[in-house]
This record gives sequence, C-alpha cells and structure tokens, in this order.
Amino acid sequence: MIPKDKHDIAAVETLNAAEAEAVIPLLPKLLEWVQDMNWPVAEPMVELLLQYPNELTPLVDTVLRGDDDMWIYWCLVAIVPKLPFYSKLVLADAVEQIAAMEKTPVNEDNVEAAQETLLSFQP
Repeated sequence: MIPKDKHDIAAVETLNAAEAEAVIPLLPKLLEWVQDMNWPVAEPMVELLLQYPNELTPLVDTVLRGDDDMWIYWCLVAIVPKLPFYSKLVLADAVEQIAAMEKTPVNEDNVEAAQETLLSFQP
C-alpha cells in the first residue's frame, strides 16, 4: 500500500479506502512522501495523513526536531496549519523553537514558515 514512486497516486487511493488499522502502522513511512511537496503523490498524501491527527502529531514533532530542512519546511507549510488545535498545542514548542532561531541563508525559509505557522495556532 505504500507508494512505489512519486507518481503512485493509486497507492494513496488504496490507502484512503483501507481501514485505519491497516493505515496507522504505515504512517511513519507515509509521512516520508511529503518530504517534497512538488512530488505528485505529496498533496493527496497530506490529505490522507490529516485523517489521523492523533497518530500523525508525534511523527511531525519528530520531523520538526530533526535536521531535514526541506521536510521541516513542508511539514510547517502543508501539514501543521491544517491540524486540529489540540495537535498544534502539542507541536507548539517545536514550532516556536524554529521560529525563534536566528535567520541564516540555510534556515531562513523554515524560520519564516514557522513564524507564519504560529499564526494558525489561534483557536
């Protein structure tokens, strides 16, 4: 059920039709498909992932505390703002840490994305 490549939209459709018990164990691998939102599979994958906010939130927290700048950026832009408020509360510390970083040419996009994402934290 995990996409075979960045064009495997059919796999996401199969996952959408699957029972939660089959999808939830796959969430860590599925989240990897949003490392680049330019991939055709990425947007439908985000919509699938958002169906499981309780299980997704700790996975996103791990990404936000990691060192993959592109993945962090896409989580900040494509996932975190769409999560329910209670999930945002869990992620607030990680997002605030990114937003408070001193801007450098390497992290500037993530700092700005985190600052904008914090605006979505209003209930």
